[in-house]
Amino acid sequence: MENQNLTSEEQISIIENSLKHSSKQKTGASNYYIIWGTILTVTFMVHFLNAHFKTDSTAMLANISISLYAVGGLLSFLQSRKDDKNETVVPLNEKVYTYSWIGASICIGVMSISQGSSKNFIELFCISILLIFGLINFIIGGVTNFKPLIIGGVLSLLLIILIPLSTIDYKFLITAIGILFNCLIPGLMMKYTRASV
Repeated sequence: MENQNLTSEEQISIIENSLKHSSKQKTGASNYYIIWGTILTVTFMVHFLNAHFKTDSTAMLANISISLYAVGGLLSFLQSRKDDKNETVVPLNEKVYTYSWIGASICIGVMSISQGSSKNFIELFCISILLIFGLINFIIGGVTNFKPLIIGGVLSLLLIILIPLSTIDYKFLITAIGILFNCLIPGLMMKYTRASV
């Protein structure tokens, strides 16, 4: 095989083409959006039903629904292991998703710890979920040029306006709707379209 000497322009062109190719590769993000979108939507819907109807059955379901977080953690771990095995090239957008959602998790954890005993905890929690998820998905949608994330992020941010005006049951329902449009629907669209996200 002959040794080719590439010009600096040719080398730059190869690098640019590689970067374009890796930025257009589909990530495994859709699966995480589907996992957590489903778990959080179901959890907030169950809490809505419990706060609205206040029966023993709904209270039991609300208590059980908290265990869905452990299921989500396990499914995310398994998906991560699968991604590590299957991905030969890690798309550039993968870091955007990773650091954004790690940051969101830290924010939600810190908020939960610092406001856990507050009498307005549920309202603050619902606002925080919609605010953090909306902002992160608006940014990710802008970076990846995926419109459903941008639209879901804006909708989530707008729903915050309704939280202080609502009774406790509807705070949960509004948050569930925000997560549905912010995570679950975009996740399904990522998975079942040709979008490179």
